[in-house]
Amino acid sequence: MIKTTIVGFGDSISNGYGIGKAHSYINRLEKYIPSYYPSIYWNIVNSSKNGITTREALQSVETSVLVHQPNIVLIQFGTNDCANNNKYRSLEEFEGNLEKIICRIIEHNNRTGLNNCIPIPIMITPPPVNETIAKPLRNNSRLNQYVHIIKTVSKDYNCPIIDFFGKMINQDNYEKFISEDGVHLNEDGYDLLFDTVFAEFTKYINFQGVLKERTMGKIDATPQKR
Repeated sequence: MIKTTIVGFGDSISNGYGIGKAHSYINRLEKYIPSYYPSIYWNIVNSSKNGITTREALQSVETSVLVHQPNIVLIQFGTNDCANNNKYRSLEEFEGNLEKIICRIIEHNNRTGLNNCIPIPIMITPPPVNETIAKPLRNNSRLNQYVHIIKTVSKDYNCPIIDFFGKMINQDNYEKFISEDGVHLNEDGYDLLFDTVFAEFTKYINFQGVLKERTMGKIDATPQKR
């Protein structure tokens, strides 16, 4: 049986803040994904931490992610990076941090034999906020600039991307998925996040635990020229 390790790497959204880590989308994958991929033994690790930005993520990528010898890394940041407080990271820093995180991941030899021993980073955009509550610390116009960078970096490095921001903001009355703090998801929101990630994940990953050839080309540590 093939062993495939997934590491979730994100902030409080990936950590299931408000409903508990056990109910986060990453931890729920452990329950539901084996039935879809019965030939794979899944080892799923959630290394997400509340309150962190890409700056702290970059500093801890070795100890939080690479130490687990991942085959797939689910990356979701931006909610804290865009905040108008001491967590704020400029667009330039955010982009640079993401690029360095991706490079460290795909340059790592996980020695598993899958995908030529190269971990597969999958980018996930953060959810929109309820601006009525979240302003002035966060607003969707500013957050969308960070989402744009995630999309651009994913394209440059040929990484799969799951656009949860786009999926959620196009829902009727999308605020119904957001908790009372205006930033984190409520139970229905986390259900939507899991459903979105699971559906897109199965489009990208084949039954050997590697990228489907028809969906993506080779992930490259040398970004494409813009």
